[in-house]
Amino acid sequence: MKRKKAYHLTNSELILMEILWQADHPLCRPEIISAAVNEQGEPLFAVSSFHLLVNDLLAKDYLKVTDGTGRGRKHARSYAPTLTRNQHFALQIVRSESFAPMDIPDIVCSLLQYSKVDDTATVLNKIEEKAVRATAVY
Repeated sequence: MKRKKAYHLTNSELILMEILWQADHPLCRPEIISAAVNEQGEPLFAVSSFHLLVNDLLAKDYLKVTDGTGRGRKHARSYAPTLTRNQHFALQIVRSESFAPMDIPDIVCSLLQYSKVDDTATVLNKIEEKAVRATAVY
């Protein structure tokens, strides 16, 4: 797997990425804009800055442009994330200056504690399965 650089995302960039992470397919500009409206009908980021946000996320390699959605020229350009939400937050941790691999057990325990997991055994078994698969790749 290609090593990615961890970037700090602005609040607006994170909102846009959350919209794409929640989608089950690449989204075009109108779909992203309509999803970026709160309960009061106000945009969660400045619509006028959409292209600046997209260009910054493309430069950070967080987004990719996909083929058109097949709904005409107006919707020809759509966007998809190049990494998952969990990969983004993992990068934030492992690329911090004070991170050491020996911190992983404490991080997992903190995640279990803060998420109030009832069945830790099942979660830990899944972690072990994924760890075995991940080490087999290298």
